Amino acid sequence: MNADKLIKIGIDLRNKWSGEVKTTCPKCAHQRKKKNDPSLGVNIDDGVWKCHHCGWSGSVNQYVRPESRPLVKTEGIFSYFTKRGITSETVLHFKISEGAEWMPQDQKEHKVICFNYFLEDDLINIKFKTSDKMFKMVKDAMKIPYNIDSVKNQNYVIISEGEEECMVWHQCGYHSVVSVPNGASKNNNNLEWLDRVYDMFEGKIIYLATDNDEPGRKLSEDLARRFDASDIRIIRFPEGQKDANDCLKAYGPDFVKRLYADAEHLPVAEISSASDYMSLIESYHDSGYPIGALVDMSETDGHLSWNRGELVVVTGIPGSGKSTWLDFMFIRLAHLKGWKFGLFSPENIAPLKITRMSEQLMGKGMKQMNKTELQTAISIIDKNFWFYNVEVMEDYSLSALLKIAATMVKRNGIDCLCLDPFNYIEPESGDESSHEKIGNLLRKLKQFAIKYNVCVTLVAHPRKMDKTSAGYNVPRLYDISGSHHFFNVPDVGIAVHRTFQNGQKDPVEVHVQKIKYHFRGKLGRVDYEFDRESGQYSEDGKFKSLLNIKYENETNTSDLFSTSQAWGEGKGIQPESFSL
Repeated sequence: MNADKLIKIGIDLRNKWSGEVKTTCPKCAHQRKKKNDPSLGVNIDDGVWKCHHCGWSGSVNQYVRPESRPLVKTEGIFSYFTKRGITSETVLHFKISEGAEWMPQDQKEHKVICFNYFLEDDLINIKFKTSDKMFKMVKDAMKIPYNIDSVKNQNYVIISEGEEECMVWHQCGYHSVVSVPNGASKNNNNLEWLDRVYDMFEGKIIYLATDNDEPGRKLSEDLARRFDASDIRIIRFPEGQKDANDCLKAYGPDFVKRLYADAEHLPVAEISSASDYMSLIESYHDSGYPIGALVDMSETDGHLSWNRGELVVVTGIPGSGKSTWLDFMFIRLAHLKGWKFGLFSPENIAPLKITRMSEQLMGKGMKQMNKTELQTAISIIDKNFWFYNVEVMEDYSLSALLKIAATMVKRNGIDCLCLDPFNYIEPESGDESSHEKIGNLLRKLKQFAIKYNVCVTLVAHPRKMDKTSAGYNVPRLYDISGSHHFFNVPDVGIAVHRTFQNGQKDPVEVHVQKIKYHFRGKLGRVDYEFDRESGQYSEDGKFKSLLNIKYENETNTSDLFSTSQAWGEGKGIQPESFSL
């Protein structure tokens, strides 16, 4: 995590873990009359700093820079590209190199084509490709889009899937074109590369030209979430042709140009017809109703799934563990499904929440962890969670909170927004009754969930509950202070409850009180044992590190790209050879 790295080199972050901070410079403060002058500007998220007094600057993220390889001269490589319809002039323009490289897939050295990744004309990374379609990139080098310098001073950019796709579009006359570095996945796509260069895409028309297959369509969907819908155009390839290179070989450059000219706007969300849903409805028929993300706990998964585009309300009397239970669900979704989260949690500041989630992830208390375990946990959290910096925020209105959330969707690709708790959201002015203001707020949250395709989770305390000899009754959504809209508007309603009749040994009860779509869960109760030390919940009394459970998207985090997973056969292209 950047904050830890900055602290290790002597920078005082003044108890902040994200955002920007001005602080004293460890290089020059002790030599100055004004020793407490905050001359050092630090961006914690980017891990960079600069002192405006002595000029000391740097970054904690020092990526490996690759060594350049000689530009291609071998006729066999030019012949390889020619078979794909790519001319020698295009190969030379993209500064394709050649060399020999050890490939981890078969533990052997191979002659390779080298696709060079430049940023501001500096060599940042290289992707190596063998004749039998094995790939890898330079270990610990920065990942950026291929050909990213081409977008400068342009009013459009084509985002393609593969370096050779990029070359095809350039050859057909479209010079502002990039390729994703990671390929495509049927699950959540790793778009961290976009975070680093997002500013270079702003203000441009975005043409999405991903492959005509399931992973390509999922990549297009994930990319579309990161930009304004009005700026997006979709390039569609005809049946039987997977990409622009297939179309170039089959029909020639004029056909590729027509694909660009015929690019479609994203559908207008407010208007639809039955035919728009035909393929989706057919998928229900063939594969069943869509069930959301599960947390790999049998009882919990039987009652509840987590879905983008839905509003979830969670309630419970104070001390019942609403936030802790949600954090445990979120850390499982992050680790097992690759979900990303934006958290507004003014009652639990980020360092404390990160600490508790680290314990839940590792299955042990902070004091029982060694430094490596702690750094591993924080690294996982750092890649999947973003926090509202409540220490510096002054506006807690819903419009302000949702504006920041929209930025998190575009910049960080969050899948879930959690607002915890409701009573910290400042009421908006107006003549409506408190009851109607709550209704409007919940409807806006639901609209945000649908518009940005995220799961919005709202934690709300119930009104003061009456206590009986058996303890407090389980609160209902109707018991949340202020309005019956807390039951009527959400898609999912949950109450977290404890009786405390037997102290800490009492089970934690999770009552699923509303499920809008029957196929996504069922009403009922799940009982958990709670481990106070780690903050974990268990259905069977067993507590363990979540790292022992396989991460569904683990291939996305690798620096290696196997033929079967990201490229190769998935590209639908017959093997072609080249000789060096």
